[in-house]
Amino acid sequence: MRRLPPLNALQIFETVARHRSFTRAAEHLCLTQGAVSRQILALEDYYQFPLFKRHAKGLTLTAEGELLLPAVKESFARIEEISLRLTRQRTDLALKVPTCVMRWMLPKIMRFQAEYPDLQLQITTSSQHDVDFQVEPFDAAIIYGSSPGVDVHAIPLFDERLTPVCAPELLRDKPLASAADLVQHTLLHPTRDHRDWKLWLDHVGAHDVNVSLGPSFETLDMATNAAMQGFGVAISDWTLVGEDVAAQRLVMPFDTLVETGLRYYFVYPDSVAHQQKVALFSEWISKHRDD
Repeated sequence: MRRLPPLNALQIFETVARHRSFTRAAEHLCLTQGAVSRQILALEDYYQFPLFKRHAKGLTLTAEGELLLPAVKESFARIEEISLRLTRQRTDLALKVPTCVMRWMLPKIMRFQAEYPDLQLQITTSSQHDVDFQVEPFDAAIIYGSSPGVDVHAIPLFDERLTPVCAPELLRDKPLASAADLVQHTLLHPTRDHRDWKLWLDHVGAHDVNVSLGPSFETLDMATNAAMQGFGVAISDWTLVGEDVAAQRLVMPFDTLVETGLRYYFVYPDSVAHQQKVALFSEWISKHRDD
C-alpha cells in the first residue's frame, strides 16, 4: 500500500508558497504560526529534504519545493473541480451556453425555472462554441457546428440562417431597396474572416459590396448589439434576432435567409445521462425549442 504525504500539510505548503510567509499563511488559514511551521516541518521530514529556504526577509522555495508546487496546485484544483460536480449533482444543472445564444435561450431558461423551481440552472456563457466534458465542469452545453461530435447525446435546436439586420433609424437617410445599397452602409462582422457576410452577399449576387470593409467583432452577439445601436448593418442569425425584430429593436431589410449548413445543439455526455436533472431539462428543451 502506497504511503501518501500528509494532505493537510500539502495544502498548507501551497498556502505558504503562495504567500512566501509563515505569518501571512497562518493568518489566511486561521492557524497559529507555530501550527503552520510544524506542518511544514512534518512535510519536510516526510520527503527528507527542505522545501523552503528561510531568510530574514521571508521564504523562497528550494529546487525541490519548486518541483512539488505545480503538482500540488494541479491536484487540489482537480479535487475541487470534482467536488463541485459531486456536490452539485443532485440539485444544480451546470450549463455552458455561447454568449450569442443567450438571446434565444434566456426566455426559455426563465420559463423552465418557473416550472421547476427546485432544479437550479447554473449558466456559464462563453465566446466558445464547443465543449470538452472531460476537462470542463459542465453537465450539458449548447454547441454550434456541422455535427454535435462523438460520445455525446444531442438534441438539434435550430439551423443557422443568416440575414442582415440593423436599427430602424439607420434606414431613414440611407434606405436599403436592394442588396447593392449596402455599399452605402458599414458592414458589421461577427467573425474576423467575414465569412458570414461573404456567404450572404454571394448568395444574392451583390458582388460590388466590399466584404473586406467594416469592423469585426468577437461574437455574433456583439455585432448584433452594435447594429442595434445604429452603428451599421450586421449579418446575424434569424432565430437569434427574431424577438428583437418583433420588438422593432431591429429590422430585417431583406427577405432572404441563407442557410450555412451549421446548427446549434443541446448536448450532454454519457456520464450524466442517467441523472434526473439532465433527463428533465433535455426533455423540456426538446419540446420547447420552437416556442
